Amino acid sequence: MAGGVAADVETGPNWVGRALDGGGEWKVRSVAPYLLGLLMLFDSWDSIVIAYALPVIIAEWKLSALAAGALVSAGYGGQFLGAIFFGTVAERYGRLPVLRWLVAIMSVLAGACAIVDTYDHLMIIRFVQGLAIGGALPVAISYVNEVAPTATRGRFFGSFQFLMVAGFGAASVASAFIVPVYGWRPVFAVGAVPLAILPFTFILPESPRWLAAKGRIADAVSALARLGCGKGQVRMPAEAEVQPPSERVPFALLVAPGRRGTFFTAIALWFLTYLVSFGLTTWTPSLYISVFKIPLADALRYGIISAAIIFIIPLILRATIDRFGRRPPAIIGMAIGGLALFVIPLLDPAMIPAVVTFSILGAVGISFGAMVLWPYSAEIFETRIRSLALGVMSSTARGASMLTPVVVGGILQATGSVTPVFLIFGAASIIAVLLWLFGTRETAGREIG
Repeated sequence: MAGGVAADVETGPNWVGRALDGGGEWKVRSVAPYLLGLLMLFDSWDSIVIAYALPVIIAEWKLSALAAGALVSAGYGGQFLGAIFFGTVAERYGRLPVLRWLVAIMSVLAGACAIVDTYDHLMIIRFVQGLAIGGALPVAISYVNEVAPTATRGRFFGSFQFLMVAGFGAASVASAFIVPVYGWRPVFAVGAVPLAILPFTFILPESPRWLAAKGRIADAVSALARLGCGKGQVRMPAEAEVQPPSERVPFALLVAPGRRGTFFTAIALWFLTYLVSFGLTTWTPSLYISVFKIPLADALRYGIISAAIIFIIPLILRATIDRFGRRPPAIIGMAIGGLALFVIPLLDPAMIPAVVTFSILGAVGISFGAMVLWPYSAEIFETRIRSLALGVMSSTARGASMLTPVVVGGILQATGSVTPVFLIFGAASIIAVLLWLFGTRETAGREIG
């Protein structure tokens, strides 16, 4: 017995899930999505703020399109490696200890970005910071999904995701007011704020699912009690304490028979979706200015419109995803977004309102698919490999993101045309729609392993 929670004994693999779905006050659990979501708001901020600082950095340091793309890719390159590496670390050492260290490193380096004085130094710092940014998000998402109740898991995760995504919108809005007046350095400095939030994470216990998967049964029961589980709600398997799982979590588990198809379909969805999502988010402000000749202040204001709409998507998903499922919003959003991107090359560049409208429609549609991927992917992999799997998925997204700036910059420098860019993005979106339709299954309302 631990933490005042009575524990009866039964056989079966899902005793933690049944306890999490049972009675209790759950006051501490209810805090988890908001507290971790607030931390990940700044993870998103740090990830995307380069997009809004980039036009000014390009002018100040006289960068070519390829040099600017390489600067963006440096951060995504770090995120690519960090997501995989720290996903494996979190499987071995736990969700919260790893998350706390990553947030601390990410925040300190955000301050360093604000005072850097050369292109090379900024590139190095962004790469190292990217390791922490890329590692933190899949670990946080693993934790949130592992403590969520089954029936309302989508809504529970939606609260977290709303704050997580708010970082993108907040960076856009703040940059529109700060960058034209004060320059690019202050928007990087804001990324140090999580250092003041981190101490509050110690009210949360380690994930009871992770503890149970490691054979730490007493600790799992104690964690359930701290989260708010009611007395008599825990029914443990008798064999759990004498059969602890292995400490090592091999990558081969991700492609084991019976899981291989799910894994590779998810990989493809992540790559295609984030190739488009991060490509639009990162390059749209610069394309507005360099291709469509929109003034900086106006370009940043248009970014606010897109960010404001994207900001409410998690609220829409939070209210609907448990009722209608994960697949419908992803399919519909990606289809609309892809078709909008196909339209943009057909428009006269002088038709600024139309260009901006279809750019926003494309970004918003793709965002539905991108946001659904996180809860969906957390639900199709079991606890033993969840953080690792999410790390690989996130790393795939970062790899696509790392590739996008170089590809876009190269196309612009070689052709001076955005037509190939939007055709590639549109095609990627429609392929993702087909994968959602024919390669996925619904996960809403199903107990996670």
